[in-house]
Amino acid sequence: MAQSEAVNTSVLALFKLSAFRRFFGVLVPAAFADWIDFIAIMVLVSYSWEMGATEVASVIMAATLPRVIFGLPAGVLVDRIGAGPVLIAGLLIRAGLMVGMFFFATSLSLLIAFVFLKATVSAAFMPAQQLALKKIVPSNMLTQAVSVDHFVIQSTKIFAPVLGGALLAIWSPHSVFLLGGASFAVASLICLSLLEGLKKGAKDASEESSEKSSVVNDAKVGLAYLWKTPRLLLGMALICLFIFSVFLYEAVLLLLIKETGQPEAAAGPILGSIGVGGLVGTYLTAKIGDRVNLHLLMVIGSFFGGALTIVVGWVPFSSVPFGMQEQMALWFVAGAFTSFITVPFGAIVVKQTPEYLLGRITSVGEMLQSSLMLIAIPIGAFLAEQWFVSMPFFAGGAIMCGGAVIGLFAVLNLGKVPDAEPVISEEVV
Repeated sequence: MAQSEAVNTSVLALFKLSAFRRFFGVLVPAAFADWIDFIAIMVLVSYSWEMGATEVASVIMAATLPRVIFGLPAGVLVDRIGAGPVLIAGLLIRAGLMVGMFFFATSLSLLIAFVFLKATVSAAFMPAQQLALKKIVPSNMLTQAVSVDHFVIQSTKIFAPVLGGALLAIWSPHSVFLLGGASFAVASLICLSLLEGLKKGAKDASEESSEKSSVVNDAKVGLAYLWKTPRLLLGMALICLFIFSVFLYEAVLLLLIKETGQPEAAAGPILGSIGVGGLVGTYLTAKIGDRVNLHLLMVIGSFFGGALTIVVGWVPFSSVPFGMQEQMALWFVAGAFTSFITVPFGAIVVKQTPEYLLGRITSVGEMLQSSLMLIAIPIGAFLAEQWFVSMPFFAGGAIMCGGAVIGLFAVLNLGKVPDAEPVISEEVV
């Protein structure tokens, strides 16, 4: 595929593909259901049941651990049976679990059990989603397709809390669970129209041998491919540094806002500005992603995102007052640079990985990121308790900037050799 052809591809051109329009119709209700479910669970535990930080943390752990434990086996499953069956099953099972939560999630232990089961199913959904993207989108549109995927997620992060808050003012959290189940059900119905195009294609010899091997051997094949593909490995290293850095300070972000003298009401607009910045950054990445080196874009996002994180950490010590609007502006720009990291990483994974390995490679990324989240959160809390609230921000920003400098040298060492063109399925119409 010629580079010029990729450069001339626009986001709007994606929606001329009927398969992508249907896929988009699956993404929106599924992402909405995930986020409104999360909000309802947090409200149920924190407000309805009036539980504390330990109980909230246990729910978050239940939502995160399955990606660490079952991530790689889930990726092997996707590679073996294909994206279509996994997407349909994942949507239907989660719809059923949401209905089950409506009826049976009457205690913390039962709620945690449902959250754990739902997260286990979700561990296979993301790899299947990435594989579906690769099968239905031409290679010169993959960066734009990944950008739209991230745009949906970022939009949902902003609008789902608003709608969820409005609904929870008149409904109970359990009623919101039913809405989430209905959203998953709608997504599954739309997904049925994609099944024909998501069928597994003809297998080459390596795929056949992989199918006959054990799950462990299949996992080893995926890890070996990752290790032997420098562009993929560099992208994975940069996203892992970013995730670790962000979750060093994620849990104490509200405390930092409080340290700057802002009232509780300012937290919502400041946090919302991160999401809005992410939307703008996602759009910009879709426009320029194929015009620049994707790894270089990740390096730029890491360096400037890290620098802004350090600046934000310095705000409580600044002699110049930073009001709500100034902090919103800082976090808006930081959110935009965040998209310079996450969107290119998604595009690198899809472009650099053949279809028969994409489930495994995507799962490795999900597994590593979830593991780093679990490690970084307590480390960040420890830094804040031992020193001061800004310390996790200084540490996270320094790690991002340092990783960006090292990443720049790695990008330069990769040279100007164009990305290998993977085998892409024909467009589904």
